[in-house]
Amino acid sequence: MFWFRVAFAQLMRRRLRTAILVLALALAWAVLLFFRGLADEGYDQLANLLVRTQSGHVVVMAKGYGADPRPSAVIADTTPVLAELSGEVDRYEERLFFTGILKSAGQVVYFHRGIAAPWPSTFYHGDLLSKRRAGGFPFSGEQVVLGSLLADTLGIEPGDRVVLQLSGPYGPVEKSVPVAAILETGDPAVDRGSVYLPLPVARAWFGLPHGAHQIALFSTPAGADTLARRIRANLKGINPSDASAGVEVLTWRQNLPMAAQFIDYHSSSVWLFQFIIFFIITISLVDAFFMSMLERRREHGILRAVGMRRGTLVRLVATESLLLGLIAGALGLALGSLAILYGATVGIDPSWFTGESGIEVAGGVFSGRIHARFPVSTALWSGAALLALTVASTLIPAFLASRVPPVVALRKR
Repeated sequence: MFWFRVAFAQLMRRRLRTAILVLALALAWAVLLFFRGLADEGYDQLANLLVRTQSGHVVVMAKGYGADPRPSAVIADTTPVLAELSGEVDRYEERLFFTGILKSAGQVVYFHRGIAAPWPSTFYHGDLLSKRRAGGFPFSGEQVVLGSLLADTLGIEPGDRVVLQLSGPYGPVEKSVPVAAILETGDPAVDRGSVYLPLPVARAWFGLPHGAHQIALFSTPAGADTLARRIRANLKGINPSDASAGVEVLTWRQNLPMAAQFIDYHSSSVWLFQFIIFFIITISLVDAFFMSMLERRREHGILRAVGMRRGTLVRLVATESLLLGLIAGALGLALGSLAILYGATVGIDPSWFTGESGIEVAGGVFSGRIHARFPVSTALWSGAALLALTVASTLIPAFLASRVPPVVALRKR
């Protein structure tokens, strides 16, 4: 305690400089914690958004469909596959995909994103993906839901009829159906090319009462690899003829490699940002303590003249920096926690930065708020790094000051 009392007294001699240093360190650490927490939760939100609409945390599909998504690459009967999945996941979703042409009142439009899946997962309505612009939910029977820009091109409103020409697994299908609703995601590519059907309807049209292109399994992004290993082991015993031409199991990273690369790249950029923050902290501390050592050379000379050892002088200065780091760390933790609490409860609205209703990221659209979570591991290692850097940045100035002979130091005014 003696050393801390002396160190505290030394810090209070230059209160303004000490306050500036403490505030700079605290703000730097708070910013680091907030952006790391925002990135961790935001990328999980993005991954969950993408797997909800385009993949799954783990995907079971017909062999070759991932590399070549042709209509004929279908699991003709998902029953034996689903039997092996029993007990492995709480929730799964069977999906059929299709492309085709829409006709209405002389207008003809090609669409590239047809999905048949159970309600409400198809639309992720009320959360991150879609909002109903017109019409009613849920819909059933031979009805269709269109993306907003696709509906605008055709001049369609809910209740109007359209003609669908689809490319099915066993040949083309043509049907006239009413429009149940119109959806808007905020992503022009999705809103311009999306058509949604109830899964039982698509199965009946395609002659596949138990067929699917994809079975999406939902877990967590972090647990996808473990779940995929278990599913692959369970499906080894399936006779390929039972599932048409066999199946393959992919994690969401394998099924959506561009999205995975996007997340990894931007997550790495956050680590680079953190490195830059710590580099700036180190330079600032070294500069501040060099100035402090220059101002106190005469004082250090007196201490050395009355018998203080060089090591003791270095210990005194190191204790000052440790105390400075502890105070800054406590303040930074408090500020960072408050910022993360705001991010977790209120969130960041992407429209603040883009002016649009949603922001397109790696094929997914954030139309809600991006939230944050407290980054426990980052807080632990960066807190320890902050203290270590604070102490280490004073060692060179303290060591140089301790090597100045007392007679030389006493001459300084």
